[in-house]
Amino acid sequence: MKSLLFLLGVWGCLGMVQCQQDPVAPAAQPDSPAAQACKDARAQPLIDELLRTPKANPAGEVWRYTWEGRTVFLVKSFRPDDYVKVYDIRDHQLVYVGAPSGGLSGKGDGKCPNFTTQATNGCQLWRDSR
Repeated sequence: MKSLLFLLGVWGCLGMVQCQQDPVAPAAQPDSPAAQACKDARAQPLIDELLRTPKANPAGEVWRYTWEGRTVFLVKSFRPDDYVKVYDIRDHQLVYVGAPSGGLSGKGDGKCPNFTTQATNGCQLWRDSR
């Protein structure tokens, strides 16, 4: 009986971790008109990189935001301790800016600490549906 209760407790805890919302990239409504209008071909290299990895749960996602007056792309990885990475576009190239969250501490790498409070106009460009 103790083993059963332990397994149910572990299963419940794992379920709670899976359901947590990331404050950087909240859940999107992919069928909404706003999501349909959210397309940006400049993020394709990030999408291609995620597609080269094995299918995972939760799925990887690519988001577009406006931050500090420029368009940036946020990549949510599917691995629990990965950084949530932000990329900028410079000279038609995607350049890593920093990680506002994720990692072992969950607080990112410290390179863009104001992203979660200042990023606006977030829209989900892609979610791995494999």
